[in-house]
Amino acid sequence: MTDGFTIGAASYASTLFPCPKCNETIDNTAETCRFCGQPVDREAAVEAAQLLSKINQACSDASYMKSCALAVPVFFVLRFVPFAGMLGGIGFLALGIGIPIWALIWWFKYGSIQTNDVDFIRARKTVRIAGISVFLAFLLYVILLFLILIGSYLALHRR
Repeated sequence: MTDGFTIGAASYASTLFPCPKCNETIDNTAETCRFCGQPVDREAAVEAAQLLSKINQACSDASYMKSCALAVPVFFVLRFVPFAGMLGGIGFLALGIGIPIWALIWWFKYGSIQTNDVDFIRARKTVRIAGISVFLAFLLYVILLFLILIGSYLALHRR
């Protein structure tokens, strides 16, 4: 079952896990590793398969978040295109608020995973960069908008 921020790539229970001896991916229903012959411990295999499934989902969510974060400048520019300004404004607002919240949810859900998986380490960095950069860009936009409104208000009331 997904939580709304997950694209569901690993929403079902995975049976694949890395062999503890040779690190090749095998099925947890196997008696032995088909690559090195290492006997498979059922309980450890199920736990490893669940961890791998969670890592895969975290990497998938991080990749999707990165794609959404790359759309933020597109929506910002789209605000200035005739007949598309409202779409750009809504997209910029939704992503400017949504991505930092999504990044926080990702950290609460996957941040405690301890692994040396290179893809997961990259996903963790991606989420950090996407969440912080979109938050700072949106915050800068709000501050500049507020300063422009204050400046306009002061200019109108000086006359």
